[in-house]
Amino acid sequence: QGHDTPTHYCTYIHISSTQFRSAMYRAALSAAALSADAENQVVQGERQPLLAPDQKREVPVKESLHEDWDSTNYDITKLTTWAAFIMVTGGAWDNVSLWRCFGCAILLSCSVAVVIVFIPQASLVAPEKMQKMGTFLNVFVGLLLGFFLSSSMNRWYRCVSAFLELLDAVRSMQMQMIALGVTQERANMLSRYGLLSAWLLHISLHMDANDGIPDETAEAHHSSANAKRLWQSLERKRPGLVLPSEKELLMKHDESYALLWTWVASLIGRMAQNGEIPPMPSPTYGRILNIVQLAYGSIRDVRALHLIKAPFIYVHTLAILVHVNNILNAVGFGLVLGIAVLQVIGDGTVHTKSTWANVCCSLFMQFCFSMVGPLLYLALLEVSVCVAQPFTYQDAKIPACKFLKGLEEDLKSAAAMGDDPPHWEKPCFKTK
Repeated sequence: QGHDTPTHYCTYIHISSTQFRSAMYRAALSAAALSADAENQVVQGERQPLLAPDQKREVPVKESLHEDWDSTNYDITKLTTWAAFIMVTGGAWDNVSLWRCFGCAILLSCSVAVVIVFIPQASLVAPEKMQKMGTFLNVFVGLLLGFFLSSSMNRWYRCVSAFLELLDAVRSMQMQMIALGVTQERANMLSRYGLLSAWLLHISLHMDANDGIPDETAEAHHSSANAKRLWQSLERKRPGLVLPSEKELLMKHDESYALLWTWVASLIGRMAQNGEIPPMPSPTYGRILNIVQLAYGSIRDVRALHLIKAPFIYVHTLAILVHVNNILNAVGFGLVLGIAVLQVIGDGTVHTKSTWANVCCSLFMQFCFSMVGPLLYLALLEVSVCVAQPFTYQDAKIPACKFLKGLEEDLKSAAAMGDDPPHWEKPCFKTK
């Protein structure tokens, strides 16, 4: 009773039903306008062609020369003639490591020969036993190298086929959109996503090949640095392919080239719900999703073939056998060379022309068997290792840049042909 009871006042504003419906209608129009503006900002980038005539790619000179090399572009008819001996660039004989090993073998042979000359009673040494060991290893190493070279070539062809399947999926997606009469903005967006995925995959594989395997302690820092380098390289090689908002989302993930096809699948589903393409239960929708799955599977195949190499124990053992065979044959040739020198300069009675001819012929034959043969095996090992890694070594690198430029030209030509048919109107699945 000693307390005052607080009094609450409420103010009621009377709004007629007509005014309320007008306000709600204006709010709905404002939301629709904002949504349309946001969509127009995204679609604005799709109205430009993939290959604008005035678009210039500023690529450094060194990088341009590095990409211009094509290991598959050569005249195969010259390889059947003796002109193959002067085709050095891009071949196995253009590698410094091969000639370094051959120089070491020659140095070892000369050292053994010098030792044999200055050893008393060196004529008792029988080099035939060392030659038999070298002959046995020649046959064994040649057999193993044949298997390794065959598996390396199969790996190379599978990697090329998987990469070309990704590019064919982009072409097939564009062909489906043209057949269904999808709007140019939607078709360009799907083609751009596929092209962006192929470029990111190509750049990422080359970065992995050059960087090697990072340490576990610096893995997070290495991943962020690689992401920045990846997008910087994309801007240099193919500018204008990604929108800033899309780039911000893609930079958060390592395998953005594969996740782009998640956006493609989501966009296909949205188009089916909007009625721009046949609905989800239709066979056409399933065929379009099969193209998405084919592209995603080809990316996984390329990554697997690039990351999963032959077992180290197999390749290491094969390399050791090749080098041991080279060393044993070099030692055997050094023994023969030392004994031949002893026969020539050992006493003054050996000076006839027949003796000189026999010594020179024996040395030449022994040089071919003990030095040239192992050099050929070493070259086969070098070729097998290069071919087994098609994104690592320049001599056997896949011409991905040529394939990507061809894809862009095909997309541009197909879009122009589909937009202007000769004797009929463009198809349109969605009725206006």
